Amino acid sequence: MIKIMNKIALSTLTILAAVLMVAGGTGAFFGDTEQSSGNTFAAGVIDLKVDNESYYNGNKCADVDLTAGENWQWVGQSEYPEPGTSCSTSWNPDDLSNGRSFFNFTDVKPDDEGEDTISLHVGTNDAWACMDMSLTSNDDLSSNEPELGDGDVQEDINNTWDGELAQNLQFAWWADDGDNVYEVGENGLYEGVKTLDTLLNHGSSSWSVALADSAHNVWTPNTFTPLSAGETHYIAKAWCMGTLTPSPITQDNATTSGPQVRGTGFICNGEELDNTTQSDKATLDVTFRVFQSRDVEDFVCGDTPRLAHVTVIKQVVNDNGGNNVIADFQLFLDNGIVTTNVTSGASTTVASGVYTVNEEGIPGYVASFSGDCDAEGNITLADGDNKTCTITNNDLPANITLFKQVINNNGGTAGPTLFGLRVDGGLVPHNTSVSVTPNTPHTISETGRVGYSFVSMVGMSSYGKPCPAVLGGAITLDEGETIVCTITNDDNLPG
Repeated sequence: MIKIMNKIALSTLTILAAVLMVAGGTGAFFGDTEQSSGNTFAAGVIDLKVDNESYYNGNKCADVDLTAGENWQWVGQSEYPEPGTSCSTSWNPDDLSNGRSFFNFTDVKPDDEGEDTISLHVGTNDAWACMDMSLTSNDDLSSNEPELGDGDVQEDINNTWDGELAQNLQFAWWADDGDNVYEVGENGLYEGVKTLDTLLNHGSSSWSVALADSAHNVWTPNTFTPLSAGETHYIAKAWCMGTLTPSPITQDNATTSGPQVRGTGFICNGEELDNTTQSDKATLDVTFRVFQSRDVEDFVCGDTPRLAHVTVIKQVVNDNGGNNVIADFQLFLDNGIVTTNVTSGASTTVASGVYTVNEEGIPGYVASFSGDCDAEGNITLADGDNKTCTITNNDLPANITLFKQVINNNGGTAGPTLFGLRVDGGLVPHNTSVSVTPNTPHTISETGRVGYSFVSMVGMSSYGKPCPAVLGGAITLDEGETIVCTITNDDNLPG
């Protein structure tokens, strides 16, 4: 599954001012009045809007109902993605912080391919533009028989870099003219075709490209000009699960149809792939940055920190008999839009913003946060930050409560405190919780009382385990697990 979280920074400022000047007075003399009204200063706008047009196996994610509001569906002749089903990878001009994802494909298979064209709109001022990407995970989510049969290793729940999908997804990016087709003479954003893993360097650093700064322009490589206000600027990307080969189509200056008629300008071949990528997931962050070009003639994209780095460290304290380890806890970052799995102790590159560090772990442990996280696991990452957050999980003891129920229907008078309830041979008060070591068998019994017979022992633990059925039986509880066992005795028939 490929998921991408996207973020842009935007700012809009308008200042209005009016000046009224009047001259006049009283008396018998000639006069004149001149008035200048509505003097105004209005700030221009640098407000980046981004839209996307997405194709997958030749089917287009299109708005099929232009009159009754947006209704995005796959349209085309390919069997998958199924025509008529909903899609989310195309949209009209919007802020990426509204949860827009260039990729959200959850069932990618060898030979699958796609093309996307991104449109950039910068408002009323010319602007320099930069794009940054980072690989945030390349995770093997599970291990099935076909994967293991082709040499894959068993999935490690805490290792978010044990997948093979990023190594087998190939990408090409280029400056497009708006027809979604790679044509002769269009400029690549980098040389040739690269795998996602190679492009983003195993997640240890980002890939950054100057779309338009004082030293680069991907649309006009010989003229380093900013993005023009009021114009739409296009960059495109093609991807393939397999081998992606450029096959540029004759340039038509965006006057004819796009991929569903002419193809993307690339050939995809996934015949050489095996099963090792099954159940894998790769996630990415994409960031666009724009800056007013007026009065900043020497701006270079590389001069500004682009992304942030965060390291989440897991610590497990087993001082009450717990037996779980770091690998049993899946760590992740969440920014309210997307969840990114992370590996304990490994630096992860993400877009700046506010995140919550959390985990999917084992019950019976109490978690606490330290380092750059607050007490609830929240962390704020600015551009260029390198922060660390530690989650410590401390195991809880297990607890057993023995409750005595006495049936006195034959003249008996004994109460519940007189039967010598025991856990591991030690006396336990009636209806009182006692702490025990988890992951260890504990025997439940009683001394008993003359004139009374054992009837039953019943109860269910907080994790669904039953009490032993007989006196002297044992139960093993997990960390933090609790159980109440009711032991019933009946006075004997008169003899």
